[in-house]
Amino acid sequence: MPRLSPALALILAPWLLTPPAAAETLRCGSSLIQVGDSQDTVLSKCGAPASRQAISEPVWVRGVDGNTYQSGSEQWELWHYDRGPRQFPATLKIADGVVQSIDFDKSPGR
Repeated sequence: MPRLSPALALILAPWLLTPPAAAETLRCGSSLIQVGDSQDTVLSKCGAPASRQAISEPVWVRGVDGNTYQSGSEQWELWHYDRGPRQFPATLKIADGVVQSIDFDKSPGR
C-alpha cells in the first residue's frame, strides 16, 4: 500500500481529522441549530423563517375489537429558511416548541 509523503499528510491532516458535519445541523451565521433546540433558540439565532406552515394530522389507534379509531391529532409547524445564494434552503419541523428535524432542499438558492 502506498504511503503518503510527510508534506501531503500534513496538508491532509486537518481534513482527515475533522468529523463530518451532522446531517441535522443548520448554520445561521456563526451559530448552529440542532434537533432538540427550542423554537426560541432558532428565532434568536436565525431570525424569523421565510414562511411557516401549520400541520395537523390525525392519530389512529387500533381498538381491542380490531377496528381503527382516531384518538386525537398531532400538530406541528414547518419553518422554511431561504438561506441565500448558493445555500441549500432548510425546512425545520417544530413540534411542542422543539426542533424535531432539519431537512435541506436538493438545489441551492439563487
